[in-house]
Amino acid sequence: MPHPSAPDAPAPRHPPYALVLGAVALLALVVYANALRNGYALDDERIILLNPAVHGLGNLHATLLEPYWKEAADLYRPVTLLSFAAGWAVHGGAPGPMHLVNALLHALCSAGVALLVLRLRGGLAAAALAGAVFAVHPVHVEAVANGVGRAEVLATLCVLAGCLVYLKAPRLSPGRMAAVAGLYLLALGSKEIAVGFPGLLLVVDALRSREERKTAWAIVRGNLPLLGVLAAALGVYVLLRGAATGGLLGAAPAPYLIGVSAARRVATAVRVWPEYLRLLFWPADLSAEWGPDTIGVVGWGSPRVWLGLAVGAALAACAALSWRRDRWVAAATLWFALAVLPVANLLFVVGVILSERSLYLPSVALAFVCPPLVAALSRARREARTAAAAGAAALLLLGAGRTWTRTPDWESSRTVHASMMRDHPELWWVHWNAATILVRQGRLVEALPWYRSAMDKVGWNHELMDVGYVLTLRDVGRFPEAEPVLRHAVRTFRRAVPPHLLLASLLIDQGRYPEALQLLDTAARIPRFGALSAGEIADQRALAYDGMGRLGPALEARRASLRDPQIRRGISPWYHYARLLAEVGDSVRARDALEAARSQAAPQVRALLTLDPLPSLRSPLIRGWGSLPGTGPRRPDPALPPVPRGG
Repeated sequence: MPHPSAPDAPAPRHPPYALVLGAVALLALVVYANALRNGYALDDERIILLNPAVHGLGNLHATLLEPYWKEAADLYRPVTLLSFAAGWAVHGGAPGPMHLVNALLHALCSAGVALLVLRLRGGLAAAALAGAVFAVHPVHVEAVANGVGRAEVLATLCVLAGCLVYLKAPRLSPGRMAAVAGLYLLALGSKEIAVGFPGLLLVVDALRSREERKTAWAIVRGNLPLLGVLAAALGVYVLLRGAATGGLLGAAPAPYLIGVSAARRVATAVRVWPEYLRLLFWPADLSAEWGPDTIGVVGWGSPRVWLGLAVGAALAACAALSWRRDRWVAAATLWFALAVLPVANLLFVVGVILSERSLYLPSVALAFVCPPLVAALSRARREARTAAAAGAAALLLLGAGRTWTRTPDWESSRTVHASMMRDHPELWWVHWNAATILVRQGRLVEALPWYRSAMDKVGWNHELMDVGYVLTLRDVGRFPEAEPVLRHAVRTFRRAVPPHLLLASLLIDQGRYPEALQLLDTAARIPRFGALSAGEIADQRALAYDGMGRLGPALEARRASLRDPQIRRGISPWYHYARLLAEVGDSVRARDALEAARSQAAPQVRALLTLDPLPSLRSPLIRGWGSLPGTGPRRPDPALPPVPRGG
């Protein structure tokens, strides 16, 4: 037998790893090609389209050091925001390139899943199957086809990269340890779901050492230095997050979980376990929202909870048996459990009962099922192997087809709502959308029952919906019904300024000025948001002081409000300013303020803006609401007079 180095020896043949990884990435791109036609949908509008912090790289302080959600300030994802800002700097606000980047990142994740199986010596066929399943899985559509789903994809990509760096050699050098810690920070900065990354590293280490039969404690003990470094990285992230958001926990609870006891919350979380399996293994029914109509809050007496416990016990038994043999199933179970734990409502309450986008990282667990499955089939007869290959191809085609048809549902907010109306018309979100559409059409009275139906489903615990309902009640003159809703919202959402402002406005309409001022003082003390809403708070203070006859403080508050660019664009603040100036005898400035109000108004409204007679404080033109045409804001007018800072 010739020596391999002999001139006449054939070149050694290497498995086509690059070809398999490239094919997996290409499959992911092909199956999401129609996502390039999508626009901005749902949260995309607030986080990308209307967020100046990501409109280029000129405001890096806001991009890197401020909350992900400006209104709620309970999330911190600077890496995701930075990716949006970099993209905007290149392609502006065009949604097509943004979706292309999402598809490319998903392709990298799919190839990363295949490479992870290869690194763990799962075999080429198993790696190809794992990568293909991840590439086409329909449960990933929300994460890939929706712009803000990039947070899931980026976090998963960083986790996979960290695992691959960790597995590169048996001994972890200081340089690779630092690289793993850096990738952990990037993953956390993409989305908080990556917090379980240290545990995921232990899972892949258990697979790497399965031939050595290391115990769980031996695996942990061997990684103590790395775990210490990762704990330090997590500490850095927590400090940054605390500085940006003012807190340590994640998103506000889902509205239907607010006020729910810990026992019922845990029971509901257990009830969801069979739903996880359904979405992973039969994702025919998909939705942008799961609860409370589809997955309700339940107690321990529900049969669904005991079904969930049975499923959990069966998986734990399978994991224990697999741990003693070759550990693949154990690794799949442990990976999924650790990855889904941050959003499972077990340790703390999060913003959803179940969301498909949050299964992106946990679904990597399916990759660990592929090696033992392929190994079992390799021992079967040829006919069985052929049938299994045909079945796998058919399932991949079904998954790709479901993904392809699901992706256009995320084209816009309208198409998302249309898909929910088609698939789950019972959802509270559908009823809320119906109310919103009716309001936009001016059919306010018809919208109120739809609002009430949606609010009943979530226990009246949805801040935006509460505000929309109250505004509709106000516009149809049903003030007594609005106050209890706002009182509930103020008690429930103590860090939310809008309910405080609306209740203060309602009290001003009723002449209850001291109560209104107390509420406004509370709103001003809310961390961060009092400062962000300073103009609106000053606007209402001016009205309350005026109602009490305190013209000096009223003028001071009105001038402060008019320094806010948003307030300056309204008719009512200028008209009220003119009224105040007329009351104190400053006729020249009063005339200028009146002209500023008229310059903002539609022609049919200008004649109504007069200081003779002096307008009532309760006039809709002073209060800034009602059905009069042209009373809303418009583009800034450079001719508006400057607002003096003193008396």
